[in-house]
Amino acid sequence: MVIEKIVTKSYGTNVYICYDEASNVGVIIDPGNDADAIMNFVKEKGLEIKHILLTHGHFDHILAAKAVAEQTGAPILAHADERELLGDPELNFSRQAAREECSLSPDTLLHDGDTINFGGESFKVIATPGHTKGGVCFYSDADNVLFSGDTLFCESVGRTDLPGGDFSAIEYSIRNKLYTLPPETTVYPGHSRKTTIAHEMVSNPHIKSVKKL
Repeated sequence: MVIEKIVTKSYGTNVYICYDEASNVGVIIDPGNDADAIMNFVKEKGLEIKHILLTHGHFDHILAAKAVAEQTGAPILAHADERELLGDPELNFSRQAAREECSLSPDTLLHDGDTINFGGESFKVIATPGHTKGGVCFYSDADNVLFSGDTLFCESVGRTDLPGGDFSAIEYSIRNKLYTLPPETTVYPGHSRKTTIAHEMVSNPHIKSVKKL
């Protein structure tokens, strides 16, 4: 799998474009904004975008989703429990923090354990509520990579003081769903630099213990 990261200018959100090099079929994860930069890369590589995947519904991860969907013809996929947040500019904070309000309705609703296929690649959907009610991560066991959105960062975790946030839930998600992945798994978060499960299990100051709840 080829992984390209585009960091949005306004909000420092990591947009990931992942594709199967043999078929040039791929997905876009969290098109926060900078639709032009995203589409320039897609066109330059001649990619066929099969899905637009959302780890959660906060404005800085979804602002370019509609524009990219229109230009690629790809459906938008998000967890079923994220519908309310995605559709409400107040809850997704686009009304308060962005230059324009944003609301959208996913084309396909995801659930824990679903498989997303594109080209010769696939992701497993891991429901990780805590940062938001319907937050998810996307995991490829074949490539040992995890796209963690705002659930898990390098030596940090997503904030839980916004609507739908719950620290006990994010703690459970990380300890019991993410820290049980292979330690060598590379973690690509929604902001900042990549890390590994092994590093976070011993170095994350917020959730260091690997003991199951």
